[in-house]
Amino acid sequence: MKNDIRSLTQEELKDLLVNSKIQKYRAEQIFKFAHGKQVDNLDNITAIPKDLQKELSEKYCINSLKKVAFSESPRDKTQKFLFETTDEERKKVKIESVLISEDDRKTICISTQAGCNVGCEFCATGKMGFNRNLTAGEIVSQVYEIIKESKIIPTNIVYMGMGEPFLNYDNVLTSLKIFTDKKGIGIPSKRITVSTVGFENRIKKFADDLKSDSNLSNVKLALSLHSTDNGLRELLIPTSKSNSLKIIYDELVYFYRTTGNKITYEYIYFEGLNDTINDENRLIKLSRMVPSNINIIPFHYVDFPLIEPLLSLNEKIYGKIIDGKEKSLSNSINLYNFIDNLRSEKVTVNLRTSSGLDINAACGQLAVKN
Repeated sequence: MKNDIRSLTQEELKDLLVNSKIQKYRAEQIFKFAHGKQVDNLDNITAIPKDLQKELSEKYCINSLKKVAFSESPRDKTQKFLFETTDEERKKVKIESVLISEDDRKTICISTQAGCNVGCEFCATGKMGFNRNLTAGEIVSQVYEIIKESKIIPTNIVYMGMGEPFLNYDNVLTSLKIFTDKKGIGIPSKRITVSTVGFENRIKKFADDLKSDSNLSNVKLALSLHSTDNGLRELLIPTSKSNSLKIIYDELVYFYRTTGNKITYEYIYFEGLNDTINDENRLIKLSRMVPSNINIIPFHYVDFPLIEPLLSLNEKIYGKIIDGKEKSLSNSINLYNFIDNLRSEKVTVNLRTSSGLDINAACGQLAVKN
């Protein structure tokens, strides 16, 4: 199996070249072209001689992604890309990535798995099942291909696409090192957010890994919370049955004390389910545990069979579709009351916009058939 240059950090590349009796300094040149210039062929690394290109091609390759579909929202210009992997050594799969443009902020939402093995009941990706983890090269290539297609350089990267980042931990960490390397694309770590539903010992390990690498020190962590009630959360997120909120909360405190980075809680609003007085009180208490903010996300319609009580909510959303466009309850009076009640207690709350809703690119809507 050939080593994919795009899956290697600069240090890993140096080690491989030394083992192959190739001068160490060539690693920086190759890395700059593979990640800074995003070339997709060893022949295009013009900084190295032809004989070295030939030598490298016997052991190494650059795996990119193939764009197979594209859609753009007429409403907010969000762009959704469907890619197919090209690695001949692994099972070919399709993944979706999203570019969200908001004034000067250009955010690329990337996937870490083809499908997902968490199986959240409200998420289309979770309903499509799990195919495989993406390599570090396939993770970073999503950004490179979107840059090539859109001519837009991202200001922010969020690991909030298809899949659970912490169930592909090593490749995600490698991709973070590649993104933040100044010899490559050089995205500042404070502009990167990794989202997770939370797994015992993984948040602690993430904190330690960020602290040990100055390039990664400011990477942000977002917890897909969605309920402060263990029972309801276990219904919504199957893996939370073995990862209780108490365990996750303790690890979040460790994360903040280790990194100094505040926490973001992602909270999909399920009207009548997670908006009670008890929910408000628990969120208020949670927000005072460590510096944090809460992103309230409207529940979006998904075209998959759902369990009750989500099925009724899904049908209610579908009944409010206007001209095929309105697929959320973002205008609910109860939603705004819920937010106002939290804000009255000095909780930092943001209502997330449903970018790409009309092209099924919003939160929880990404899904493909392989």
